[in-house]
Amino acid sequence: MTDPADLAHEVLLRVAAFVKALSADQLADLASGAAKLELVPKGGRPARAPRAAAAPAALPRPVSEIETMLAELSTRQAATQYLNDLKLTVAQLKELAKVLGVAAPAKATKAALTTTIVDATTGRRLDSLALSR
Repeated sequence: MTDPADLAHEVLLRVAAFVKALSADQLADLASGAAKLELVPKGGRPARAPRAAAAPAALPRPVSEIETMLAELSTRQAATQYLNDLKLTVAQLKELAKVLGVAAPAKATKAALTTTIVDATTGRRLDSLALSR
C-alpha cells in the first residue's frame, strides 16, 4: 500500500472514524478553529520549541515606591496588609521579588510570596533593629 491515493484513502478513513467519536462540543471547536487536529508521531508528542520569555508583569505602583513603603512600615502585619491592598497577582509578586532581589520559590502561592517579600524587606529591618537594642 505505497500508492499515495491508497494511503490518502486509509488516512481519511481513520480521520473519519476519529471525528465520528468526538462530542458535539469538540466538533464545534474543530469547525470554529478553536481546536485543531495534530499529527503526533507513534512514539509520542514531538518536542516543542521553548517558549519565548513572557514580558514582566506590570506593577500598579513603581517598585521604588513599594520598596520605600515596605521600609517605612513598622510591623510585618502592616507590610503584609500593604501588599494585599495592592491586589498583586502571583506573577506580579514574583516580579516584585525578583526586582527587590528576594529569592522566591518558583511554585510559591500568593500568600507564601507575600510572606517571603515581607520577611526579606520589613522583617529583616525589624529583626536588625531588635538585635541592635
